[in-house]
Amino acid sequence: MAATSPTEIVRAFIAHVNDGDLQGIASLLSDTIMFIDAPGRVHRGDKNFMAGYLSEFPDYRIHARTILQSGDSVAVIGGTTGSHVPPSIEANETLVWTAEVREGLIVEWRIYADETHN
Repeated sequence: MAATSPTEIVRAFIAHVNDGDLQGIASLLSDTIMFIDAPGRVHRGDKNFMAGYLSEFPDYRIHARTILQSGDSVAVIGGTTGSHVPPSIEANETLVWTAEVREGLIVEWRIYADETHN
C-alpha cells in the first residue's frame, strides 16, 4: 500500500534511507526538493542529494523516536548511527528533521543538530 499521509510519506522516506534505496528515496521527493543540512547549506532540485552521502556512509541510519504532524508539516525527533559524526557523539545526540509534504511528495527536508559537535 502506498504512503498517503505526510507522516506515512516521511516514514517511508526514512525506511528508504535506512535501506540505502536511492530509487525509493527519489520517488518520494518533489522535483523542486529543497534539502537544508544542519549548517544551513541549501540544495535545491536534486532528488539524488542522498546518493553521495549514502555512498560515503553506507551504514547511515535514521532512528526516529517521535514523529509529529501538523497539516502537511512533519517533525521527526531521533538520532542516527553510521553518519559522519563520531559514534561517541552520535550515541548521545538528538536530531530533529522537518519535512514539508505537498501532493504526496516531500518538498523540503531540513536537519537540525547541535553544530558544536559536528
